[in-house]
Amino acid sequence: MLRKKWMSLGIVTVMMTSLLAGCSGSGNESGDSGNSNEPGNGGEVKIGLVLSTGGLGDKNFNDMSYAGVVKAQEELGIEFDYVEPSSVSDFVSMDTMFAESEEYDLIIVIGSDQNEAVTEVNAEFPDQKISIIDSTLELENVSSVSTKWAEQTFFSGVLAGLGTKSDMEKANDENVIGVVLGKEFPTLMEGATSFIAGAKYVNPDVEVLEATVGEFNDPGKGKEIALSMYNRGADFVQHIAGASGIGVFSAAKEADAYAFGVGANQNSEEPEHIVATSIRNVDEIVYKEIKDFCEGTWEPGLHVSGLKEGAVGYSTEDSDVEIPEEILTTIEDIKEKVLSGELTLCDNREDLENWISENHYEK
Repeated sequence: MLRKKWMSLGIVTVMMTSLLAGCSGSGNESGDSGNSNEPGNGGEVKIGLVLSTGGLGDKNFNDMSYAGVVKAQEELGIEFDYVEPSSVSDFVSMDTMFAESEEYDLIIVIGSDQNEAVTEVNAEFPDQKISIIDSTLELENVSSVSTKWAEQTFFSGVLAGLGTKSDMEKANDENVIGVVLGKEFPTLMEGATSFIAGAKYVNPDVEVLEATVGEFNDPGKGKEIALSMYNRGADFVQHIAGASGIGVFSAAKEADAYAFGVGANQNSEEPEHIVATSIRNVDEIVYKEIKDFCEGTWEPGLHVSGLKEGAVGYSTEDSDVEIPEEILTTIEDIKEKVLSGELTLCDNREDLENWISENHYEK
């Protein structure tokens, strides 16, 4: 593995490039972009990965995205470089750096906060193929991949709504839970909305506290916010906050309360306090984008997956928290209602109040 440092527009970025042979082809047939690979011609495929703020080590979105590219390197033989933006202002320069080099068959960018940067780069380099993860951006030569957040966090909401009224060891009598966002992005708001809907579906009187960190890489503030929720009576707190969510886990331990992970299975981080993780298999999503590209089946446009496709869900694996069997059984029953279409979940804050009034769990 060769490591090299690039300087671009005043940004020093550590990048990684593999020396392995490429998979047999790419989806880029444009001579204007400088990428000469075509599906099946045996040429190497080179990927540029632009992570979200928070960088590697977030035990979440970025780490999973990187793992997906590494899997593609190992199984498909692609080459890749990656960059770790320190702030949103880095996105345009980093995306442009990859595109203007004319070396990268596909650029993969992580997070909907890169929408503006991708739009700008797409206008300047219209032949460059880009995959943006967790976005619904509609541009030519851009694949926007999103998951159904409503189907990811709803079940943790159900667990919290039932758990706060149960005899679980760290539950209290306040009937209060919480959710902490990294930023108020539409997709993350959808996740928060669904968490609230899940809790109130089984516990209409539960109070749900909400707060936003403002950054994905500030665990200190994440801990401060979560502690304030626990001090206000919350006994279960869901984070949707990237690396800032690590602070929520610290707060749960300090307050001797419960928390939920998000993205990759985070239960082992604090197994006595993390009840479950709202799972989203970003590593497999990234890997599939690259695999499709190598096989010549990559397509621009909107691509959405959810519970039925195995892209999202919830997991209690690696958690040491004892969850009453009746709660687990109820969650599985509700999951079947969602999969069968009997229950349509709420993903829009404007519709939440009406959805809650019209939907109550019945066995």
